Amino acid sequence: MDAKTKRPYMLMNRGQSSCVKGAIIAFVLLSTMAVMCSAAKDYYELLVIERDASTKDIRRAFKKLALKMHPDKNQDDPKAHDKFVEINRAYEVLKDEDLRKKYDRFGEEGLKDQQGQGRWNRYESWQYYKTEFGLYDEDPEVVTLSKTDFEQSVFGEDIWFVNFYSPRCHHCHDLAPIWREFAKEMEGVIRIGAVNCHDDNPLCTAQGVRFFPTLNIYPEKEEYTGARKLDDLMKHALRLVHAEVHSIWTGNFKKVLLAEEHEDQPWVVSYCGAPDGHDGESTEVAHSGCFDTEDQTKLASILNKVVNVGAVDCVASAKLCKKLNIEESTIRFYPTGKKAFSSKSKEFELDEPKRIADEVLKLLPDILTLTDEELQSGRDALKDGKTDEAMVVYFMSGKEDHVIELRKLPYLLKHLTVGKFNCTEHQSLCRELFIGTELPKVALFRKGGAHEFHHGRLFAQDIAAFARQSIDSRLHMLGPDSFPNPVINSGKLWFVDFFSPHCPPCRQMLPQLRKAATLLPDVNFGTVDCTIHNPLCNQNNVRSYPTTIMYNDSKPHMNTGYKTAEEIVDFIEDMLHPTVVDLDPTSFQNRVINRKQEDMWLVDFYAPWCGPCQALLPEWRKLAKKLNGTANVGTIDCVTHGGLCTQQGVRSYPTIRAFPGGRTGNAGRSDYNGWMRDASSIFYWAYNFLPSSVEVVTRSNFREKVLRSKEPWVVDFYMPQCMPCQQYMPEYEQVAKDVSSFVHVGKVDCTQNQNICQQASINYFPSVRIYKGTTKDGISQNWFGEQVDKTPSTLIPYLKQRFRQKLNNQSKKAAKDEL
Repeated sequence: MDAKTKRPYMLMNRGQSSCVKGAIIAFVLLSTMAVMCSAAKDYYELLVIERDASTKDIRRAFKKLALKMHPDKNQDDPKAHDKFVEINRAYEVLKDEDLRKKYDRFGEEGLKDQQGQGRWNRYESWQYYKTEFGLYDEDPEVVTLSKTDFEQSVFGEDIWFVNFYSPRCHHCHDLAPIWREFAKEMEGVIRIGAVNCHDDNPLCTAQGVRFFPTLNIYPEKEEYTGARKLDDLMKHALRLVHAEVHSIWTGNFKKVLLAEEHEDQPWVVSYCGAPDGHDGESTEVAHSGCFDTEDQTKLASILNKVVNVGAVDCVASAKLCKKLNIEESTIRFYPTGKKAFSSKSKEFELDEPKRIADEVLKLLPDILTLTDEELQSGRDALKDGKTDEAMVVYFMSGKEDHVIELRKLPYLLKHLTVGKFNCTEHQSLCRELFIGTELPKVALFRKGGAHEFHHGRLFAQDIAAFARQSIDSRLHMLGPDSFPNPVINSGKLWFVDFFSPHCPPCRQMLPQLRKAATLLPDVNFGTVDCTIHNPLCNQNNVRSYPTTIMYNDSKPHMNTGYKTAEEIVDFIEDMLHPTVVDLDPTSFQNRVINRKQEDMWLVDFYAPWCGPCQALLPEWRKLAKKLNGTANVGTIDCVTHGGLCTQQGVRSYPTIRAFPGGRTGNAGRSDYNGWMRDASSIFYWAYNFLPSSVEVVTRSNFREKVLRSKEPWVVDFYMPQCMPCQQYMPEYEQVAKDVSSFVHVGKVDCTQNQNICQQASINYFPSVRIYKGTTKDGISQNWFGEQVDKTPSTLIPYLKQRFRQKLNNQSKKAAKDEL
């Protein structure tokens, strides 16, 4: 997400894939870029949305414009196509989390290396946007999920039923009205979602979706294969609900309602049938008008862990119902189990479970209203260690509808203080807490005086989950009173997340930060809300959200974009124990140019203002860890060390260069020209320059060396440009290290030795063949050899078994030599 800051500064930070180096040229280039880009239309302005718009907001805004501006509807406008391509490009970029992050940080320059830009110039018919685009966008009960919020939503505590669909699938359209009705029927019971696989194909692929519509149930990730009728969907969904409906009869009424775990909790009990319904009437007639089992289960789910739900069959338990003055099917509310024998119970007419649940919540005690003094004294007590009981506080501007929903909280958080605070009446304290004007807002105040805001949905279950996660958290909310001083100058390690609560990846990352904090007890973790503390974010050059900065002895190390807890930990450990060497002219000369024979170097020549360079840095650190010391990895800042980069002939940024071992100076150096600049792609390229245990076999010696050899060979037939071949090379090296004492290990490049590969009938790459060895001098083996599974875990044991005698002989020889 883009910080709401001045665009000229952001333009000066934009990079490009081919950035001309040199201080003066770079300055001129950046000035030119600023002029050119200032004329470009802003994507957010094109779609008429705010910079913190959600994915759903972006999609709805685009649909509105598409219906109005589509060339099909503007055939008299010769510029209609160009105008539509413009908004289509804006939509394609902003709907994608990664592209949006690049655009927010570097503008259109950050998109120059993006593959698949051709699709931005293609669009659908007007009818498509009218009837198929955003199938469930206007249905409030159906949550449209995307890769931005999918995992955070469905892998939590709630049950989710998710419809993976394609707008081009007629079966999906047939299901749509049923799915909408299903969502309405299950509102509050389970969560109903939908994923548009036309827009989010990678997400659907990752979830194993092979056809449309696919219906999956989470968090267990089970596929629903039953009938797609409303009754069948509801029956299956209700079987997933774990909320209990207590069966009550004459013999257990007191025992159940007065049980220790129930007696002080509210109850809702449905009474089915009249107590004398069995006299002269059939059981079916006696039970007419009952609150049925499905509705009881729905009600129990909506009120789960807050209000107990029970059911009494007044035909079977006529004596009990007569004693309670039940004359017909009805539903009653009791404030506690003890009140079940009171005549002052609240009676409801039979109705929908959701409406009954809403009425029940209105009968629960309101949460505590805190005064200015009570909130301040509670915070002081937590800060001074006088109490361990954390506080959950709902800050509001007046009366909000959510307050009724929040009456569940005291039952869900029994060991915490739950209260509400009116910021309209107590503005000074809310200002002190930097509450801002976006109310309502929920905060947790914990022992030690730290507090944290909840940035998710304002439902009781979500707030309770946030409170349970945060009560022992080491995540600190930072503001002008605590940041940058004393944080930066504390002499301690601080990892600070600059975020916007309106940014889905930011909200998604907060629980990951809490998890990372538990894994690194020696590092302090903090957050800065840039919607409240924008000057702090500007001072730290934060231009997109989320941006994280680690402060180590006042030195900042910046990273951008969503990160998992594991990635956060890796980043911090990389900063504390660098695997990448920052080179200068002296160290470059001594360590790279004058390198030892056994040393190999990979060097990234970059400019700090270059967008693709910044995108490469985390991948470069991953590469260093992946190489694990088999090669040295370094970087050179070509703005600081421009003379060195000029001397090395660096003309664009980033330039990735290999300086192989066995040579010195620039001899044998090679530039990486691959399209992908990720750690894996560069790793496979670099592996070609590392010392190898595998012997290169060519057409000039294949017949004599392999086919006529009395010794066994294992041979890898590959093509250098083949990605699976590149990925296999490190694995094949492992094979060589394990078996080269008793089997010769070789490889054949099929681009340079086509005749060998044709003779051997190589049809796919990589292919691994075994040649067992000839028994007579001058007699060739079959070109085809023996085709085997190339996986090291399978191939190595097979070779040891296949050539067991040679392995034993080699072992005996090694033992004899040792003696």
